[in-house]
Amino acid sequence: MTPDTIGAMRPQLWWSRRALLLHGVLLIWIPGCALACWWQVKVALSGDKLGWVYTFMWPCFALFGTVVWWNLIHDDPDTVGARGLRRLQREAATAPGPLEELVQKPPVADAIARAEEHDAELASYNAYLAALAAGSEAKTWRRR
Repeated sequence: MTPDTIGAMRPQLWWSRRALLLHGVLLIWIPGCALACWWQVKVALSGDKLGWVYTFMWPCFALFGTVVWWNLIHDDPDTVGARGLRRLQREAATAPGPLEELVQKPPVADAIARAEEHDAELASYNAYLAALAAGSEAKTWRRR
């Protein structure tokens, strides 16, 4: 990315509809946590010892909300979650990528064959595993 591209993305990052909604939630969250903290200070000063725990817990909640807000602002919804998965599936369907090339020519199989040439014990173990995989049925609670 060039600096011009990053500069062009910055207003979209902070002023999109999603970002404005997150700003609004943060503007409610932080004062709410501050109000709850002040209330718990009053409760703790009136003699409730458990109130001191909550007094220090509410600022932690405010900090946690701020970290979540920051991460949600800087996440690209087109690369994470269901939208990102659909985008990757569309890209994989249109153009073969490195995953399809690996499926067509697996270098792992060649490496295993070369290793089995030098190690007879490894070859017999792999043959044992292949026989188990070929002859086994799915096990259930009734059929063991």
